[in-house]
Amino acid sequence: MKVYVYLNDGFETAEALTPVDLMRRAGLKVLLVSLEDELTVKSAQDISVTADIMFEKADADIVGEDDLLLLPGGPGHVSYMDREDFLHLLSSHAADGGRIAAICAAPSILGRIGLLRDKKATCFPGFEKYLEGAELVDSSVKVVTDDNITTSRGMGTAFEFGLELVKICCGEDTARKLAESTQFN
Repeated sequence: MKVYVYLNDGFETAEALTPVDLMRRAGLKVLLVSLEDELTVKSAQDISVTADIMFEKADADIVGEDDLLLLPGGPGHVSYMDREDFLHLLSSHAADGGRIAAICAAPSILGRIGLLRDKKATCFPGFEKYLEGAELVDSSVKVVTDDNITTSRGMGTAFEFGLELVKICCGEDTARKLAESTQFN
């Protein structure tokens, strides 16, 4: 299993890198994927991150059905809609039962392309109208997993989001030990 984290200019730093940190600590192979024209991607907080690979090296022909696709939010999330090839990857991966995770405003992309229909979901406040067909959970819920889709509310929930993904990929015991070792309570 691999985890692909898709980055475009304007991504939210903590929403991308906190889960990456936790999943790598758990021993998962995590690849940062640039959706830009070069490997260096600039976050909304003006932090340059060098991705591991370009999107063309992590498209539908490469990604396995056991792999996890992760979309961080941030103001750059709107650029996801500009990449028809990326949207096709998300749709085909979900159709094959592949796991997808999105945080903050990024669940709105999943809603817009029909991946949240009849699923429980959450997102950053104000983006609920884009979660087309989803069953919205109470705003006190920080992270929601329904079948193959995991969504979370925003930067302040990035640690819980990352631990949920570790639990899904590596088991509850690994997630618990990681929470303890990082002093998360």
